[in-house]
Amino acid sequence: MMQIPEELRHNHRFSRSRRWFRYWFRPHCRIVYRSEYLTSIHAQNAYRAFDVMKFKKIRDQLIQERLVRRKHILPAEPLTDADLLTVHDKKYVLSLKNPGAVGRALALDYINPWDNYVFEYFLYVAGGSVIAVEHAFAHNQTVFNLGGGYHHAHRDRAEGFCLINDVAIAITRLRRSHPGIRVLVVDLDYHQGNGVARFFENDPDVFTYSLNAEKWEEINPLSNLDVAAPRQAGAEEYLQLLKNTLPDIFYQFKPELVIYLAGADPFVLDTLGDLNVSERGMLERDIFVYNLVRSNACPMAVLAAGGYGPESWRVYFNFIKWTLKYG
Repeated sequence: MMQIPEELRHNHRFSRSRRWFRYWFRPHCRIVYRSEYLTSIHAQNAYRAFDVMKFKKIRDQLIQERLVRRKHILPAEPLTDADLLTVHDKKYVLSLKNPGAVGRALALDYINPWDNYVFEYFLYVAGGSVIAVEHAFAHNQTVFNLGGGYHHAHRDRAEGFCLINDVAIAITRLRRSHPGIRVLVVDLDYHQGNGVARFFENDPDVFTYSLNAEKWEEINPLSNLDVAAPRQAGAEEYLQLLKNTLPDIFYQFKPELVIYLAGADPFVLDTLGDLNVSERGMLERDIFVYNLVRSNACPMAVLAAGGYGPESWRVYFNFIKWTLKYG
């Protein structure tokens, strides 16, 4: 396990005694998880292998290190058809009831034609994203969903292993009770968050910021900023791009809620991406975003987004651990 550097460890506002008191009596961030997140889904191509035990590893390590109690974990609830229909076409939602159609949409090697377990997996994890967003805003906290961030899904189709767009659903549902709320989506996945950006490209109250190494389509620049990370970029170059571009968005847009897609696939050991950001660099990235959000007095929901290979879980775990101990 990575040792947190000294200068990062002390990048916080509270004394050790006060942090201890706040943790045990009023946890300042929460975790969303449920056992249904363990459903095994295997992509067609081996190099895309997603560690299906990734989020259980994170949860188990958090409990083992006594960073959270089980009672501090919010259970995800599955989305309903009504939730899906707030952003997705009815014909597409109906097609998701067919396991064969789901398997084809996700390019799976095999799917049981009589079992909807893959669709149910997405309903639970996406439901966790909704809970993370709503709880973060209601309690002015940082809330981590151990999954989610399906930022490629469109109204009428799946894309990039994203079946339903949990980010768009969460924003739409929150705005029922809080119309006009300004939401900033900070997407640091390796790939452009094109689906989310497309949903809100003409919406003045939602801005999508994406620092990525792979852009999929052009989006309205009035509601979206795509920053290109050069292939093979290391931590220094990657972090400088982030620091040079993201703060201005806060100043100009003045968000009231941030949804952070903390993709682990810029990590040097990721089996899909080709960026070379070290484990320490990934943590520096996440701390920078966290401090920027909190300095602007915003609640934040964090979604796991991409990350592939057996070492991917450590990136998200390090961020959650730092937030619990020092945030």
